[in-house]
Parts: sequence; structure tokens; C-alpha cells
Amino acid sequence: MTWRTTLCLCTALLLTPATWANQPEDNGQSSASPIPAMNETDLAAGRQLFSVHCARCHGMQGDGGEGPSLQRARLKHVSDDESLFEVINDGIQGTGMPGTWAPNDDEIWQIAGFVRSLGKLPEEPMPGDPAAGAILYADSACATCHISRGQGRGVGPELTEVGLRRNAEYLRRSLTNPDADSPMLDSQITGRINGFLTVRAVASDGEYEGLRVSEDEFSVQLRDLRGTIHSFEKSQLLRYEKAFGHSLMPGYLTVLNNQNTDDLVSYLMSLKGDS
Repeated sequence: MTWRTTLCLCTALLLTPATWANQPEDNGQSSASPIPAMNETDLAAGRQLFSVHCARCHGMQGDGGEGPSLQRARLKHVSDDESLFEVINDGIQGTGMPGTWAPNDDEIWQIAGFVRSLGKLPEEPMPGDPAAGAILYADSACATCHISRGQGRGVGPELTEVGLRRNAEYLRRSLTNPDADSPMLDSQITGRINGFLTVRAVASDGEYEGLRVSEDEFSVQLRDLRGTIHSFEKSQLLRYEKAFGHSLMPGYLTVLNNQNTDDLVSYLMSLKGDS
């Protein structure tokens, strides 16, 4: 078994038009799709397959985590049932969504049917007031590292669609204990890698710390908190280290009270791009 067989529907599987059952063909389903005829046995099998291949990123209930929540009727890269099958089977090139090689076609259809059923569930309720959270966001240092709706600095992850990609639990943990999780990306060369890895370099002219932009056997590029990119030849460095388990983002556990945290989480949940 390879690493790809255990990965699930990942960060790029966001929401587009389609609902799960009893829809006319012009609503995203075609006569070739077996999903409308699936029974409870099929969906139970799909749930089990989902728990093996998809839940590590999307959660056992499909409510999101490292990958986006699937508890929505609209999936960005899915225009109909056939395209959902293709996304599960082949992945999405250039994104963190890998294909899966273990399930056969019937099993992939069962996973797709279960994913469609998740779109009928109610969306996760917000724990606080998103309007109050927007004020907290604007008054904090968030925009110095993150871009939201075209505003801010792109050192950390883009937040414009973070409400589609993360659930409330993940967002709260990211605010209070940012070292606990680091977004992952898929590379065709190295496989699954840390997408926002903190690195430190000591050169003859000083010490540098920032997020790794790119790296190969001979060189490394990092972006510091001011957004400046520094490039180094490894052979010229006095020291180079990767700070696994360390995030440049400060934790707000002792800065925000419970209500502030609920409000800020709710604001982030509201960021869903153009959806």
C-alpha cells in the first residue's frame, strides 16, 4: 500500500452545484450515475470506505479538519456525479487532492454516494458573532501575515475561503495552539509535505527565520515575517535547520477570552470566498 491509498479527499475538494438524491438531470446528475438508486447498504459501505480513505483529512463525519468540510451541497470541483467520481479516483492536479488507487469503481461510487449524502446535513453552527470577530481580526496582527479578500500580507495561509476548508474545532486550535497543526501539501516529487514549515538559516551576514518557500538538495528559499524572500546556497550556510512542530504564528490562548475566541472563529467560518 502506498501513501496515496490512505489519503482522503483533500484541501482542494471545495464546494460546487449538486445535491445528492432525487434530482433531475439538469441539476448535476446524469442517467449514468448510480448514486440516485443507492440504498442504505450502499451508503453504509460508502461510509466505511470514507472512514478508511478520507476521514483522516475530512473527519469521520465529513465536517472537515485538515481537509475541507464536505457537509455542503455545493462542491467547487464537482459539477455532477461523474466529476465527483473522477476527483476521488484521479485527484486534482496541482492541488493537495491526490487520487486513490485501492478502491475499485463500485467502491468509489459508494464513497461518492456517501459524500453526496453529507451535503444534506446542516452546516456547522457558529459559536459566536462573526461581526464582532471581524473587528477583532482587523484590530489584531492577523492581516500582517494572512491575506483575506485581497487584503493583508501573504506570509501565512490564504484565509479568503478558510470557512470552506476548516471546521470550528480546527480553527479554534489554530488560534490557541498553532503548533498543533500545520497545513500539508502534496508534491509529485516528495509526496506529502509540510506546506508552512518554519526554517532557520545562519549565514555569514546574520541569522534568518521564516517559512520555507522552496527547497532542493542545493538551495533553500524562505520568506520572513515582513514578506521578504531570502535565497541561500546550502553549502554557504553555517547552519540550517527545520523547526518541525513550530509555527511562526503566535498562540492567542492567553490573549483572547472565550467569547473573543468564539467570535474570531465565527468570522473565519464566514470566509467562504465567492460561494
